[in-house]
This record gives sequence, structure tokens and C-alpha cells, in this order.
Amino acid sequence: MVRVISQETYDEVVHENMEQFSMTPEEAIEDAVKQLEAQGIDLSNIIKDLILNDDNELITSCLNQINIAIEDQNYGNIHHTLDKLRIQLDKDIARRVYAGRNGAYNSLIKLMKACLNNGTVIKAALKTITSLMTGNPDLLNDEGIALQIQILDNYPDIPTLQCLLRWIRECCIKHENNRQNIFNADIFNKLKKILIRDNASGPELRDACAVIRALVLDDDIRHEYGKAHEHASIIAKGALNVLTGLMPRYKKDKGVVGDLMITLAALIVRNEFCQEVEDAGGLKFVIDVMIDYPDSEKLNWQALKLLKALAGNDNVKSHIVTSGCGPLIVSVISRLKESECVVTAGLACISALTLRCPSNAGVFYDCGAPLIIIDAMKAYSKSVNVLKQAAWAIRNMSVRNKAECSEFITHGVEDVLTSALQQHGSKLESDIKAALRDLGLKVELKEEWTGKGTSLNNGIN
Repeated sequence: MVRVISQETYDEVVHENMEQFSMTPEEAIEDAVKQLEAQGIDLSNIIKDLILNDDNELITSCLNQINIAIEDQNYGNIHHTLDKLRIQLDKDIARRVYAGRNGAYNSLIKLMKACLNNGTVIKAALKTITSLMTGNPDLLNDEGIALQIQILDNYPDIPTLQCLLRWIRECCIKHENNRQNIFNADIFNKLKKILIRDNASGPELRDACAVIRALVLDDDIRHEYGKAHEHASIIAKGALNVLTGLMPRYKKDKGVVGDLMITLAALIVRNEFCQEVEDAGGLKFVIDVMIDYPDSEKLNWQALKLLKALAGNDNVKSHIVTSGCGPLIVSVISRLKESECVVTAGLACISALTLRCPSNAGVFYDCGAPLIIIDAMKAYSKSVNVLKQAAWAIRNMSVRNKAECSEFITHGVEDVLTSALQQHGSKLESDIKAALRDLGLKVELKEEWTGKGTSLNNGIN
């Protein structure tokens, strides 16, 4: 279990070092950090250099000024105070936690509710509360969600709406309860109004897509079961045609196109959704993106993620390969081999497209995938993600293509796989051994469970 201490306890240790051992402030801080971390104490929520700059006093002062402004209903210069507070909050999570413990969230909510007609204050407060809750989403409550919906419904100013969307997104990251509560507040229908608006700007669409992706995350370790799949299904039913329809309209805007592709990839969690995106021209558009932007690392990564998601439907999977994506994928991995993200996504794509599909595997053999896969494993020998995806791709390409899989062996795959197994052990053991087995190479398999050899009693006398 992680051990934590309060800011006050940490400060006492630092002051003790200075008073009893005549250390300078810098020495006292360094020694305190070493002492406490050696005891297994997590200091991520502690402001370690507080004694050097008195940031706590600045944060407290800003919060006091906000509270006085609310009480006096005088908001003339409050946006400057908010900017000062935000600069402190952006420094680290410790300052955000400190501010939260000292009532920053409630003060900011009260301020926004009191200034709904003051765009300057609302915008500054939204930026500040986003900084406060970055990596610190537990602060959100029902009052905050109601305010989010109120602003979303009533504020016409696009820059302010973008600030709001960024706050909503931050509240959803690594917090399942927030996601469910925000989703249950009918957030999707509010977002859809942005997506279908004729005059929606590119940046606005990107922020709306970012919220949609946040709503379908499954990243809160405190919850064994979330509603990511359920949220994705509901959103997909109402938005797939809208998102796919936006792609041709914004085809010259790389940022919007990329966000649309990665959002679609997050939503197509069911077989029929994959088919719907293809029927709407999604596959052709992805291919055009990969052809039109051959050197864009981010766009190609996003395109590969969408292709892999589309491969969840067997019919679409076949169309992806027959449409000429095999050589495109291999070319992207080779051309952008310096990017670990692209290489990982490309190998995952090959793995998905060749799963239980020997004809697709044959296409990848024909366009030189074995050598590209092995070269990727050599280049990223320390990356568990790359090696895992490569092992899956090798396995899927080999298990039903015994005649062709000798090409992997010719290029020295056995040594590469064995080396990966030795280097990473249990992290990759099952994946590497499965690849070796399906290549027909020597592998020592563990028998995970064996019976004791005793006869079973079926309970019948």
C-alpha cells in the first residue's frame, strides 16, 4: 500500500534539517526527499520546494481575493487573480492538491455561478479550474456538472465553449464516476449539436471529439467494471454517420481529420459499427489520408488505429486488404520506422487483419511484411509493446500459412524471438512462445495445470 504524508509533516522534516543540522534550504529539501522516499513514502502530492518560494502563500492569497470578490460582488480585476492562480496550479500536482484542500474548487464554482454574464471572468475561471483538476478530478461534484451543462447550453462564445470542453474532458480522465455522471447529464446530445452545426470551427470540433473519447475511456483502476463499452455504443449509434460525414468536409485540416479518425476508432466497438463506417466511405477516406499525407507521423498513426478498429468486422477486414491497404501499411511502418507509436500501430494492424484470415496473411507475405516485422523487433528490442504486437502478427501470419512462414525463419526470426524472450521474460513469454510454436520452431511450453490422476466421483451411488 502506498504511504503518504501531509504537506505540514513534510515541511516539518525540512525545517528540522535546517534547524538541527544547519543545512541550507536546498540541502534540507534534498535530504528530506531522500529520507522519505527511502521509507517508501509517495511525495507526488507534496510541494517539495515550498520553503524556497512560498507558493502556498501566493495560492492562499489568490483564493482569498476570489472569495472577497464574490462577497463584495466586485469582479473588475479578478481575471488577473485567476491568471496568477493558474500559473501556480500548472507547476505540479502538489500545488493543485494543496489548492483543492484549501477550497479552490468551491470558490471557482461560486465565482462562475455569480459571473455567468461576464465572459472575461468565465473564460479565465474555466481555464483555472481546468488547471486545478488536471490529474486531480476527484473534486467534481453534482453542482459542477450542472454548471457545465448550463454553460454548454447557454454560452454562444466559441473560445469559452472550448475552455469548457477542456474542463469536461479533464474531469473524465481516470475517473469512472465522473464519466458516468457527466454522461448521464445528457452531455452527448449537447456535443452532437456542436458536431452538426454548419458553422462549427475546426478547433471546436476537435475539443468536442476529445470529450467523446474521454467518455469512452476505461482507465480508472479503482473500478473493476466501467461503462466504456456502453457509452461507446450509445454515442456510436447517434454520431458515426455525423463524424464520417465530417471527414470530407475537413479533409484539408490535418488536425480535424486526425481527431475524427481516432474518435471513430474509439467508438466502433461492435461489428455493425465497423460496417456502418465503411458504408459511409470511411475506409476510402482513411486510404486517401495515408496516400495524401505519407510523411505525417501523427495522421498515419491515427489512420492505422482506425484501420485496426475497422478490422473487427470480418467483411470489412477483407475489404481493407483487397482495397490495397496491405502494401500501404507495410510502407508506413518502413517509412516512419523512427516512430515507435507508428510501428506499434502498424504491427497491431497487421495482427488484426491477418487474424483467422490466411488470404490476408498471404498478401502481407507478398508485400514483404516478414522482413519489416523482424527489422522492427530488432530496432525496438527494449519495447514490450512493439515486441508483443510483432509476436502476434507473426503468429497470425504463420498459424494457417505453414508454407509461407518459412520466410520469417529465413530472415532469422528465431534468434530475434529468443533474444526478446531472454530480455523480457514473463512479460512476453506466452506471446513469444506462441509465435515460435506456430512457426514450427523448437519451444519449451509449460504445462500450467495438471490433474492429480485421481478418479472423479460423480456423486452417483
